[in-house]
Amino acid sequence: MNNIEEVNKKIEKLKQELQKLIDEKNDLLADEVIVASKTLDTALNEHNKLTNK
Repeated sequence: MNNIEEVNKKIEKLKQELQKLIDEKNDLLADEVIVASKTLDTALNEHNKLTNK
């Protein structure tokens, strides 16, 4: 499996985790939601770097 496929799987997992947290917390400013969002953002940036090579 190449790096882009791995990052895509990671992104999908992080998106699901973020959505679950949002549903549980009902607060987009909850600390856990913000951390999960930043983690997803980092993965998306990584994907962007790989696809723009």
